[in-house]
Amino acid sequence: MSEGFRERRDAIRVRMGGAERIERLHARGELTVREHIDGLLDAGSFEEQGTFVVSANPADRDSTPGDGKIGGHGTIDGRPVTVAGDDITVKRGSSSVMGSKRLTKLFAHAGRCGHPIVYFGATGGARIPDTLGSAGFSQVGPGTQLFRRSRGVPMATVIVGDSFGGSSFFAAASDLVVQLRGTCLAVTSPLVVEVATGERPLMEELGGADVHAKVTGQADLAVDTPAEAYAVVRRFLALLPAHQGERAARRLPDAAAGDGAAGDGARGWLA
Repeated sequence: MSEGFRERRDAIRVRMGGAERIERLHARGELTVREHIDGLLDAGSFEEQGTFVVSANPADRDSTPGDGKIGGHGTIDGRPVTVAGDDITVKRGSSSVMGSKRLTKLFAHAGRCGHPIVYFGATGGARIPDTLGSAGFSQVGPGTQLFRRSRGVPMATVIVGDSFGGSSFFAAASDLVVQLRGTCLAVTSPLVVEVATGERPLMEELGGADVHAKVTGQADLAVDTPAEAYAVVRRFLALLPAHQGERAARRLPDAAAGDGAAGDGARGWLA
């Protein structure tokens, strides 16, 4: 690998959608998807795939590093996993043709290799007009591979920011959903709901963490911090085999784990 290639790659990964967008994210107390990935995985284990992907729309190519999605492979406690997420510094992490193709390849690789999948959700929904028409619509979205019984690998989704559209479908396909309090998980935003119904619900009412953990059942756990969410995912994966062809490890019950009731944060899972 040439020095010039390495410098260009590293610059894209550091810059993401722009320093000012990263600063605004941090000012709100939020993290970038790369920071979430680093917080979950073993230190230095992340191998990103598709760094040089950009939008299929020529007008957007200079402003869409990664095309709104970040992903690759790493390890958790030495165990291989595939991890991906929405990059809200690039067009709000919206779904589009190249970003969706990037995710499709990552998920297919996970299925072939028997790697669990972890997804960090925080997206503004689909990118219009990329997704309009039969050509765009057929190339964008979660597809069917994650919803098949033959997927064969466990999947967890962590909602770390307001998530509309794609992240909702990934959550619906997951075996574990952890949602950070203060975020909203819904198929579409309150603004679109208002256009369709004339009523504009509050974000918390539409898809808050406690609404999903206690009422809808869409979230298995509501947590207060990203660190709690990472710990839940690590423990969840430690309890499961990597894929359907592997036997689960046998272990004695952990009395210290507690009930782990949904809606009570990560109590029980983190003991």
